[in-house]
Amino acid sequence: MTAIHPIADIFPPMSAEEYAALVQDIRERGLLEPVWLYDGQVLDGRHRSRACQELGIEPETREYEGDDPLGFVVSLNLKRRHLSESQRAMVASRIANLKDGQTARSANWRTSEPAVSQPDAARMLNVSERSVQRAEKIERDAIPEVTKAVERGEVSLHAAVQIAEFPEEVQEEIIEEVQQGAKAPEVIKKHVHVAQNSGENEWYTPARIIELAREVMGAIDTDPASSAIANETVGAATFFTATDNGLEQTWSGNVWMNPPYSQPLIAQFSDAVARKFQEGEIEQACVLVNNATETSWFHTLASCASAVCFPRSRIRFVDPEGKPGAPLQGQAVLYMGKRREQFCGAFASLGFVMVVP
Repeated sequence: MTAIHPIADIFPPMSAEEYAALVQDIRERGLLEPVWLYDGQVLDGRHRSRACQELGIEPETREYEGDDPLGFVVSLNLKRRHLSESQRAMVASRIANLKDGQTARSANWRTSEPAVSQPDAARMLNVSERSVQRAEKIERDAIPEVTKAVERGEVSLHAAVQIAEFPEEVQEEIIEEVQQGAKAPEVIKKHVHVAQNSGENEWYTPARIIELAREVMGAIDTDPASSAIANETVGAATFFTATDNGLEQTWSGNVWMNPPYSQPLIAQFSDAVARKFQEGEIEQACVLVNNATETSWFHTLASCASAVCFPRSRIRFVDPEGKPGAPLQGQAVLYMGKRREQFCGAFASLGFVMVVP
C-alpha cells in the first residue's frame, strides 16, 4: 500500500461505520473520486486507497503539482466532511505544529517552530484562535482517548479541556462512561463533586471582579495560576494549570492572577509576578490575594503596585457550580501598570482604593 503523507493525517480518521459505508459505496458504484498523491505518498484519499486495496481495485490516482499541499487538503476535506467546530479546532492545532516530513502524532513533533502560526491555522479552519489554544492544551494534557473522543465528535472541545484537568485515571473513567452513553457534562460534574468531597475543591473569582480587571487592562492575556473551569470566566488568551506549572512558563501582556493561597506557592507566585513586571516580561497585572499585609510576599507585591483596592467586604469566591463560599479573611487587589487612574475609577465600586506613591 502506498505510504500516507503526514499532511493526510491532520484530519481525524473515519469512524468504523463511515468507513464501512465507503467500502460498500465503492463496491457498488466504483471509485468516484481519485486518490491524490504528492511526493509518491497519498496526500488525500487514505480511506479510499485502503478500501480499494481491500476490494482488489486499482484506484485512479492523480499527482498534486501545486505549491500548497496543506491548503489543498484542508480545502477538500472542509468541503467533503461535516466537521464540528471542536473537530476543526483539533485539526487547526495539528496544523500549527506540523513540520514538513513529520507526522502529526510523532513523539517529537512539537520540538520545532511551527510552520503555520496558530492565527493562520485558525483562519484556515474557520475557528477562533482561542479554540486552537484549547485544542493544543488537550493534545498536551489529556490522555489520547480524550483527543480521539473529540475527533470522533463524542466530546466537545469545552468538555475535553475540563476533562484534561483531572488525573489520568479519572480521565479514563470519564471517557469510558461517555462511550457507554453518558453525557460528558454530567459525568464531569459528577467527578467534580467527588473532588470536592475529597478535599480537593477549588474556588474561583466572581465574574464581577474579572470584568473590572478587564475594564482596566483592556484584555487578559495570561493567567498563570488557573484551570479550565476558572478560565471560562477569566477568558485569558493563555492560562496555565497546576499541571503546567505557571511558575516555569513565559507570561506575556496583561496578567490576571488569583494564585494558590498556600505556602510556598503564594510567595513564589508573588515573587514571579513582581519580577516579571519589573523586567518588562509583562505589561500590566491585577493580582487578587488575601490582605495579609504582615507577610513578606504581600510587601513584594505592594512594592511594585501602582494602586491597591481593599474590598469593603470579603470576596465570596464561587465553587465549580457557581455557589458562593464564605472566606475567613479579607482580600486585596493589587494593580501593576500605567493605568492607575483607570484602576482607581473602576475598583472604587468594590471598596477603598489606595494609590501607591
